[in-house]
Amino acid sequence: MKPVYIASVYRLNPGEDPDYRQYIPPMQARRMGRLLKRTLVCAKAALAQAGVEMPDAILCGTAYGCIEPTERILASLRDNGEGSVSPTDFMQSTHNTIASTVAIQLGCHGYNCTYSQGRESFTHALLDAWLQLRAGEISSALVLQADENSASFPTEEKAMAVVLTTFAGAVSDEYPDPASLDAAIDTLPGFMVKPFMDELKKM
Repeated sequence: MKPVYIASVYRLNPGEDPDYRQYIPPMQARRMGRLLKRTLVCAKAALAQAGVEMPDAILCGTAYGCIEPTERILASLRDNGEGSVSPTDFMQSTHNTIASTVAIQLGCHGYNCTYSQGRESFTHALLDAWLQLRAGEISSALVLQADENSASFPTEEKAMAVVLTTFAGAVSDEYPDPASLDAAIDTLPGFMVKPFMDELKKM
């Protein structure tokens, strides 16, 4: 079994909107919803911090996916019928569009999976990455946490990217003792993190 290290963590605070032009070409950004842009910024920044050019796997935990395009679709169906739905909104309404958009932007053709189990979504994505890294199936993983709120569906905004690796050389100075994922994981915001670690200890 290989050790698993946290190479980097990058998060945006609720309501925080960085300068997207530093990470996403303006023409592409115009077609993306806010959650997609926030998550993509986190992904690119975390990979740059970790010194990982291309992850072997991308995993995303999202409780509700992109809420804004889903709401626009439903409003359009209500007001104008089926023929009025925007193809862009439809594509961005599926839960796995977050991880797939990141993969397309990075040119990553590796393992790509989205977990949508409510409050435990990020935990399951983290567990999947951990198990594959421990088994030696992959050497790096980009794990995303992404959720947004809206006026009609208030929930907690989340945008975070964690890069996990099996090699210690990529570990950032933020974690001076990265050999213990158990200690470092406590610094990560997210739901059900401690129960996740308790389950890992049983393996």
